[in-house]
Amino acid sequence: MRGPAPLRTPARHHSAHEEYFDLTTTVLESHDNEAPKITLLRGNYCYPFQFRLPENLPSSFEGEYGHVRYTVKATIEKPKRIIHVTKTAFSVIGSLDLNTIPQMDSPAGMTLSKNLCCLCCTSGPISALLSLPRRGYVPGDIVPVAVEIENLSSRKIESASITLKMTTNFHSRDESRTVSTQIDKITHGAMPRGSTSAWTGEGIPLPALPPSFLFGCNIIDIQYKLELRVDAVGASFEMYVPLEIIVGTVPLRSTIRPIPQSPRHDSRSRGHHSTSSQATSHSEHYAVSLTYMESRLGGACIREEEDPEDMKGDHYFSPVYPYYIWTD
Repeated sequence: MRGPAPLRTPARHHSAHEEYFDLTTTVLESHDNEAPKITLLRGNYCYPFQFRLPENLPSSFEGEYGHVRYTVKATIEKPKRIIHVTKTAFSVIGSLDLNTIPQMDSPAGMTLSKNLCCLCCTSGPISALLSLPRRGYVPGDIVPVAVEIENLSSRKIESASITLKMTTNFHSRDESRTVSTQIDKITHGAMPRGSTSAWTGEGIPLPALPPSFLFGCNIIDIQYKLELRVDAVGASFEMYVPLEIIVGTVPLRSTIRPIPQSPRHDSRSRGHHSTSSQATSHSEHYAVSLTYMESRLGGACIREEEDPEDMKGDHYFSPVYPYYIWTD
């Protein structure tokens, strides 16, 4: 119920659900009702199993109002006895190759100019420019930012900052809810009136995060943007300069620098073979390595209402995402 007592209106709850697959396999059972019961003596037993996942699955994601979650549940059913259940979650990485999206390696910029007004008086404008060398990045990148601020107003600028924000939209059939999460922030101090300021050589590190869009999921989508904010002293004045970036899982080829190979020798004459990976047909080694790190957003409890109270397993899960380590 919402609002003061006399004016309360019923609260409506909105939800949505998608199921991408539901696979079951039996690893041990008796198919013959007349056969002796299966008896397992005390000890440890291993029963291999495997599932083939469908293609084009969305990445794992744990959010404030929704999630994309993949789990495995093992069940032991004993006649007329307690059912034993163990559940665990695992990460799925949906591919977002930046090389398949147009203009990801093109420079991007946004300029905004705004006058500061006080009653009937109007002073000069405050202008701000936010620019990036490209739009596409992967976790592990440093997002290099360039900022120019010109203060032609009659007031001092109290502070300026750049914030990396993640915006998540949760959709039901009738309604949507948006959540904004601050990932990182750079702050600069005051600027006197009539002055200009330029920021160069600064960057925001991109931690392990889910890819933009969350392709494959129709009820949750994700966007990332850098936001330059300028605050002036005195009268209410806030200026925001937004610039969207795309976070992928595969980096742009133009950002990977080849490292020249040393002269090759015939390893067969030395009785060993090389185990170095070759990135191209030209045997170039690249100055980047791939690992996986837990989400910067943290995790969540995977226990659900239908799960038994004595369910075993790790009930807290944090997804992992690709993270690239660049070599200078």
